[in-house]
Amino acid sequence: MTTALRTAFRTAVLTAAVSVLSACGDSDPSSPDVLSVVLTAPKQTIAVGEPVQLTAIARGVDGLPVPVTITYTSSATSVATVNAQGRVLGVALGSATVTASAGLVSSQPVSFTVTTGSVAAVFTMQANTFTPAQATIRAGQSVLYDFPADPHNVIFQQRTGKPADIPATSRQAITRTFATAGTFPFDCTLHPGMSGTVIVNP
Repeated sequence: MTTALRTAFRTAVLTAAVSVLSACGDSDPSSPDVLSVVLTAPKQTIAVGEPVQLTAIARGVDGLPVPVTITYTSSATSVATVNAQGRVLGVALGSATVTASAGLVSSQPVSFTVTTGSVAAVFTMQANTFTPAQATIRAGQSVLYDFPADPHNVIFQQRTGKPADIPATSRQAITRTFATAGTFPFDCTLHPGMSGTVIVNP
């Protein structure tokens, strides 16, 4: 083998070795490998309007926690909702499951049973819409307004017995009690067309 060929051969070998080493050490710290996601809840029976904070931990192949974004999903948002921070809120009587995911890896679902409580109805706010648009309760019962990250307000139309308005609020759950029978429309004046109604029976 000539000197030129030997030099070319050594260069090719070194280049291949560097490529292999680079590939072995090339990892994206913002997207580490996840082997499992463990989801836990302090309780699984909650009342309408009752919040529960979940805990989700993603673990890598070494069993240690890895810093990844966790997403949460409810199987029945009409019964129980879950926000981006893992807070579950009972919305109506029934059952629902919640799952936590990190990329393509999901936890075992956690089941929730929602029962009656001091709150008779819950309004959530998604896509600048009150859900449900209307709720029917009895005089003396309470309604919970669950505010997301984006600010909203609740301004009641003038009616005898209407509860106090709720100013611009975010990331909170606020209740209002309706002591008088009647129909009580309300709006989010920050988002025109965003309206709802509480019907209060005697």
